[in-house]
Amino acid sequence: MKNYDTKKAMLNEYYKLKKLEKIIEIPHPIATNAHFDCVLVTEYIPGKPFSWYLKREKNLDKKLKDIARLLRKLHRNTQNHYEKEKEFAKIRNILNRMPLRSSTRKRYDQRLEKWQTNPLLDTRHGCLIHHDATPANYLFHRGKPYAIDLELASKHGHCVHDLGILCAEVFHHFARKGSAHASIPHIKRFLRNYSRDEKEYRRIKQVLPLYMSYGLLRVAWRIKDPKHREYLIYKAVEMVGRSGL
Repeated sequence: MKNYDTKKAMLNEYYKLKKLEKIIEIPHPIATNAHFDCVLVTEYIPGKPFSWYLKREKNLDKKLKDIARLLRKLHRNTQNHYEKEKEFAKIRNILNRMPLRSSTRKRYDQRLEKWQTNPLLDTRHGCLIHHDATPANYLFHRGKPYAIDLELASKHGHCVHDLGILCAEVFHHFARKGSAHASIPHIKRFLRNYSRDEKEYRRIKQVLPLYMSYGLLRVAWRIKDPKHREYLIYKAVEMVGRSGL
């Protein structure tokens, strides 16, 4: 049964990538092999990840603009219905595995519950989201951005989920240098490049704190420096308690 499930997951991943390569730039799926540890072979894309540009702050806004356009194409060409309960269940599942203090977890949960009933999240359309939109998962090759590591991509998500995860990473980069406020202009330009008009830009900014705070907790989970980790957790709890960037 386990081998069947693994094979099924491999084939689902293969066909998902075949569909996605018609929408955005991704490594071309080449073949699958159920008899070799259910391997999925994809094209190798040389190039530098966005994390390289972020670390050096090289062409940062240009690269963010390219990623914004890639995500916009992904989200707008995979529209479906939004499953709020399912998305919040996934967020809570991740939170359950994070080593948060009980008091911090309780405060975050209380604020998360308010978001779950917040009409700002009510939307006609969900979409396929990358779900792991970190700087390492965008490669630049010959001037084009490629999305990689899409095995966690899921349907019926909120488009701002991906935006919030990446914005949290940009915030983290500048916060680690002691200048968290310097991230805000880059984040706002990123959101503007994603938005089709001023109305959508304002709507995205209203719900961004939810997903950005979740992104900050994800970053804090992997940080070894205890002082910076605590700062990110503090900002995450603060951010999930408000609406609007």
